Parts: sequence; structure tokens; C-alpha cells
Amino acid sequence: MGCAEFDELLVQLVDYAYEQTTFDDEALRLARYCLLDSIGCAIAASSDSDCMRLMRGAQFSRHSEGVPVAGTALRLGPVEAAFHLGSMIRWLEFNDTWLAQEWGHPSDNLGAILASAAWCSLSENHPAVNMTDVLHTMIRTYEIHGVLCLSNCFNALGIDHVVLVKVASSIASAQIMGLSKAQALSALSNAVIDGHSLRTYRHAPNAGTRKSWAAGDATARGLQLALFAETGEMGYPTALTASRWGFNEAVLRGSPLNLSRNLSDFVIKNILFKVPNPAEYHAQTAVEAAINLRARILAEGFSPEHIESVRVETTRPAIQIIDKSGPMKNSADRDHCLQYMVAVGLKTGNLTINDFHEPVASDPHLETLRLKITCTERPSFTESYYDPEKRAIPNALFLKCYGREEEFTETIEYPLGHVRRREECFDALLTKFHLNFSNSPLHDHSVFLSETLISESKLDAMPVLDFLKMFAWD
Repeated sequence: MGCAEFDELLVQLVDYAYEQTTFDDEALRLARYCLLDSIGCAIAASSDSDCMRLMRGAQFSRHSEGVPVAGTALRLGPVEAAFHLGSMIRWLEFNDTWLAQEWGHPSDNLGAILASAAWCSLSENHPAVNMTDVLHTMIRTYEIHGVLCLSNCFNALGIDHVVLVKVASSIASAQIMGLSKAQALSALSNAVIDGHSLRTYRHAPNAGTRKSWAAGDATARGLQLALFAETGEMGYPTALTASRWGFNEAVLRGSPLNLSRNLSDFVIKNILFKVPNPAEYHAQTAVEAAINLRARILAEGFSPEHIESVRVETTRPAIQIIDKSGPMKNSADRDHCLQYMVAVGLKTGNLTINDFHEPVASDPHLETLRLKITCTERPSFTESYYDPEKRAIPNALFLKCYGREEEFTETIEYPLGHVRRREECFDALLTKFHLNFSNSPLHDHSVFLSETLISESKLDAMPVLDFLKMFAWD
């Protein structure tokens, strides 16, 4: 079955993924920082009891010759390794982000990229893959995932954004394993026609920990479909465009999946890092504003107990995703509640991973403060959020204290990890990396590891297996 028979968009995605052109120094530098940040998130998740409980239940392919899983002593088969790596990177709501018509996290695909690269390197039938290959595949996978987010809106249909993880990971796995373009199209078309997750686990009343492993599940599935394609499993040429039964009609209700710009290195150069707080990205500037306001009210002799009310003016996507009232049932509920995150920032002057868990979660003073916080959309904020020249993530806080007639106000348009504040964030990313290692057996090596990860001379020629072994327990 020839490549030309496949839907044009599928061919376009695969052709871009298989290009031999190299990327400039800035794109590669940002890819190294994305890798550093993602590995740090995975290591931090290795200390999370909920994450490790699930990981212990998904180790059916343990083998001494398997893929090393960062943050563990495990060696697993490629699909389970991808699930573990992808889930751990995503678990704590702290990895990089991309926001447009659809929302997503391009680093979710690293589960498949690293696992498939390592699996190839373990095989006598494949040449060893080095980190230069990984970085170039990363940049292209970020681009495919992110550009598809720009003009395709799955959330409006109730479909979760991990559909794009599955799509991007299937292509990335095929490419880095050295499959033919025809085989890559088989993997991709099977990803397109697969069943796709509903968003209900990200929203009340069902918000739960599946949102922490959904990306791991999707990236593992993408790799699995590439492994099927390697055996010669067939593809589906009109997976998108087939009348009635194709993706465009059956899933997108008649709207064609599309690319709104040419594929290059746009996404990696505009990626959104989460620093310094593990807040859902639409709340990043709200938490920063809350921390600033806390300092201001304390300077005037007030305390969080003096707060009468807080009004948050925000974007429509923030209202849709993280404006929540009622009981917070678990950590996944809390890290998707704007009011909870703002309350923690106002009460403590910070927001950390631990703040989503007990005993902080049951603090009655925190709960009292959360109930004083309301959210409304400011249309101009929504406009600047969708403006391709801005891509702002603005929030404005209006805080009223008992005994003070005038409100305290704080407005922040761009979070620290935004491209408009890019140079500010690199030192903060390194600080975050070291903090993420603070409870791991590797904490004494975090400086050496960070220096290796951001160094072209130390990282790029390293075999991927040696890279993964650096982050695995003995």
C-alpha cells in the first residue's frame, strides 16, 4: 500500500517527522531544557505514593535486559516503560505546557520517544540511538503535537487532549525506531482510528488521578501501534476522510483535522515551562499574583485572616477547566481548582507539590479562605489568550481586607515560563530541577546531572541507554 494513497494530512505529518534537516542552536538548547525539566518531574513523582502505587501494579514485563525507567530500579518492556516514563513525567502537573484551541503537554510524548529509542538500542538488529537523535525527534514531536493544538478543539467535543499524544507518539516511535514511512503511516492511521478518552476525569464531579496517567497511557499506546506496524500490520489510508466512519466525521463531527501553519520549530521555541509552582497553567499567573499580594498585605499590617474576599478575573479556558466549588476529593481535584491554588498562595506565600496533599488539604483556615474566592471571565483576557501574537495567560486579583476600603490589586499577563519571560526562567528551571531531586537517592548528584543535561558536549553524543541509566536507581 503506497504512501500516496493515505490522507494528505497524515502524509504531511510523517514527511515532516522524517526530514533530515537539523535544527538551530536555540531549538536544541530549548529541547535540552525541556528534557531536563521532564526528567526532574519524573524523579519528583517517584516520591509520590499515589504514583508509585499505580506503577507497582503495571510491571508485567520486568526483565534484566529491559528499558531502564528513570526514578526506579525497574527495567521493563518498551510499552510498559513508555507508560511509566510518560505517567511519571506528567503525574505532578509540573511538566511543560502548550495552550491554544486545544491544551496539552508536548513532553508527554517523551515516554514513547525514550522507551522506543532505548528498545532499539537493546536490539542487535538496530544501531544504538544517541541523544542527538532523541533531541531532534523531540523537537519534531513537539511541533506535530503543538501545531495540531492550534486550530483543532477536542475539548469542545468532550474528548481529552491525550488523543494528540497518541498521534504524535505513534509517529515519533516509528521514526526513531527506523521504520519506513509506510510503516509510520500504518502506526499513525491506527492511532487516529483508536478509541479516544473522554475529558470527564479532568472535571468535577469526576476529577481524579487518571488525568495523571492518561498521557502515559496514550504515549505507550502510540509506541505499541508503531511496534505493530514494524511487524507489517496494515494501515488505514482514509482514516481521517472516509465518509461517515472516518475521524473527521465520526469524532470531529464534520470538521477536518487540520494544520494552521507550516511545521518547523515553532512549538519548541514557544513552549511554556511551569516554574516555580506546580499549578495548572491557566492558574500560573494567578498564583504568582497571590504570592505578591500576600507580601503586600503583610507589609501593611494585614494577615490572610483579614481577607474579606478575593475576586479573580481570568480567561474563559480557566473558567472551563479550573473554576471549581464544593468539596475537593483528592490531589487531582485540588491541582485543578483555581480557588484552592490561589488560597494556598495567599496563605503560605508559595505553592508546592505537597500543598495538594494532607495535612495541608484539611487545614480549616485554608478552606475558609478558598470559600472567599470567586472567579469571573474578563473578555479582554480571553482575547489576548487566543491572540497568536500574544498567547497571554493573564489573571487579575482583587483582594479586599476587613478594615480597608480600597482593594489590593495585582495583574500578571505572562507567567515566568512564557516565551516573553524566557531568560528569567532558565535559572528557575535549574532550581526546580534540584528541588525535584531533593527526596530521591540521586539528590547529591543533581548538580552534575543538570550540567550534563544542558551541555551540548556532554549530552548530545551520549547513547540513550547511558542517559536513562543515569536516572535509574542501582
